[in-house]
Formats: sequence, structure tokens, C-alpha cells
Amino acid sequence: MRDKSKLTAIILVIITIVVVVISFFTKTSEQNQVGDINIVTNYSNFYTVDSCLYRTVTYMSSKDKESLYLILSDNYKKENNISEENVIDVIGTVGENSTFITKKMYYQDINDNITKYYVYGIIQENYLFEEETVKELEYIDKYFIVYLDTTNKTFSIEPYSKELFEKLGGDSNEG
Repeated sequence: MRDKSKLTAIILVIITIVVVVISFFTKTSEQNQVGDINIVTNYSNFYTVDSCLYRTVTYMSSKDKESLYLILSDNYKKENNISEENVIDVIGTVGENSTFITKKMYYQDINDNITKYYVYGIIQENYLFEEETVKELEYIDKYFIVYLDTTNKTFSIEPYSKELFEKLGGDSNEG
């Protein structure tokens, strides 16, 4: 009987260890899939996302419906019933010679090859005079989500609200 008790105890201990190890790895993989939201400190990633938003603002200023429609995330297009015809009405336009200036950027790893970036920045609209001097016209706060797919080397964007940015811990007044 003692041997059966010892064997049962050993089996229970092994089962307990296996369950604990499996639950640890399951929690770790869930955390890696969802990922924590952190401020971007990698300059290469920062400038890659910044370049995507520069392109977005260029499309907005030139009223390029086709390109704007192509870079919007499929999910955003479905949720907001966006077509190529109404994309300008939903996204908006900016003046010519406008530039996007990134002020703050956070990231969240979605999976091994897709990262989601939450970006706060300003669009600086400029006037060009005949003498080719630039006068600042206006600053517009803008918030974008950029999905960067490193495997396919593609990106998509979604506009989002100041409230979501503040929930992430961002402060629009910081620079």
C-alpha cells in the first residue's frame, strides 16, 4: 500500500507541476499576443511610422481619394462604411504644403509581424507667398493608429480620438 500512496503522491506532484508550467506558458503567450503598450524609443521604428504619416498627410493635402482609401485599415473602412467616394469626407483634407509633426508615439505588439502604433502629432498648414517665404497658418491636433506589417512591408492607418490617446497615458500637451 505504501508504494501505491507514494506513486499516487508522485503522480499528483507531476500533474501539478505540468499544470503550473502549462498555465505559465499560456499566460505568457497571451501577453505576447496582446502585448503591453509602451512608448516608442527605437528611432528606426519611430521614423518608419512617421514616414507613413507623412505620406498620409500628403494624400490628404492632394485630395488623393484612391491612395487614402488604400491605406485605411479594412476594419476601419467596414466600421465606418467608407468607400473611395466618401473617404475624403470621413478623413478630411488639409491645406497644400501641410506637414505632419509627430509629438508622441506608443506601440503594441499584435503578433510576430504586426505592430500597432498610437501616434499623436500636429498638422502644420503653411502658406507659400510669392517670395517663397513660409508663414505658419495653423496647427491641427491629429491622432492616428498605424498598423505596420514587417513581413509584407505594408502599413494601414486609422484616425482615432484624443480620449483614446489619453487613456494610453499620453498627454497631448507634451512635446
